[in-house]
Amino acid sequence: MTLFRHRAPHIAVTLTLVASALMACDAPRVGRPVLGTVVGYTLNDAVRLAMADDSAQYGNTVADTLLNGVPDFSAQSSIAVATSMVRQPRVLAVIGHMNSSSSLAAAQTYNDAQVVQMAPTSTAELYGQAGPFSFRMVPSDAEQGPALARAIARDFARGTRVAVLYVNDDYGRGLRSSFRRALDTEAYPLVAELPHLDGQSRGTSVKADVAPVVAAHPDVIVWIGRPTTLHSVLPAIRAGLPAVTVLGSDATTAWTVRGNTDGVLTGVRYVDYLDLDATPELREFADRFTQRFGYPPGAAEVLAYDAARLVLRAVRDGVQSGDALRLWLDGLGRERAAVTGVSGVLSFTTDGDMQRPLVLRSIPAPAPHPEP
Repeated sequence: MTLFRHRAPHIAVTLTLVASALMACDAPRVGRPVLGTVVGYTLNDAVRLAMADDSAQYGNTVADTLLNGVPDFSAQSSIAVATSMVRQPRVLAVIGHMNSSSSLAAAQTYNDAQVVQMAPTSTAELYGQAGPFSFRMVPSDAEQGPALARAIARDFARGTRVAVLYVNDDYGRGLRSSFRRALDTEAYPLVAELPHLDGQSRGTSVKADVAPVVAAHPDVIVWIGRPTTLHSVLPAIRAGLPAVTVLGSDATTAWTVRGNTDGVLTGVRYVDYLDLDATPELREFADRFTQRFGYPPGAAEVLAYDAARLVLRAVRDGVQSGDALRLWLDGLGRERAAVTGVSGVLSFTTDGDMQRPLVLRSIPAPAPHPEP
């Protein structure tokens, strides 16, 4: 079979071979297609809203059920969940996984089974080479690394000292490399780099964990990692570096639906995929989502919603197999008109990436509580 996409198919992202996944592509996929998710509860809510909106607009929901796989960052768990997904005979596509490491670990299983994987927020460059059934709703870190470097060059004077704290996984290492390639280190000296594991910087070890960075006296810290771990180390960082600016990567966007109730993350600037105040469509979506689920969405929820609506649109166009869906998605903006979603025009590059401009946002102080 000749594949439309000109990327290297099936680059191995894990040494584990899942025999059942290799056989799954032979299973008959008859009846109404099933849409799977491996994204966690907030993005599952976004997919539920997409299915409800599609049903309200067109009279019925074209996919039968959601398969809500439990997201896990480990390769072993990601492969196990992906294997359980592709064993289902009518699964057309899976929205997931939760981050770059888990998406990469699961990608070969989906490609071998010819099930389309729609990753809402996975940015690792390698994912673009995982296989022709791997799509994502965001640009790769090949775009984000330079965006972070440009933000420093635009907003800080030459001579500004930079430190990088990065999560030691596929996502963190890849984005660190992309950022370093783009940063003019003669103008903006890189004075410290420190890897970390999510959830490892806790309690009495925090000061020791960040001591090398504090001792280097950076003016800007580029945080490549998740907001929960940043929350645990930031008080110790600011105690030693009260004037430091923290510039977070896109993973910090997960903060949006958690809020900043204690104010620890106030002032952190971060890369985001969307500004939810930018268009009437985004504002309307945010209002409806908040009213329905009781908490505000972030960019990731918008992208999961758009991913689900794309799959549902394809099914209404007659798509009934993963391979047909792959061709339908590859043809957006080529053989067929691109689709306009809540987040804007939706079409993919030949690597399965969704191109969109990145935006820089700041975490505000918590809203004051009204007087009793």
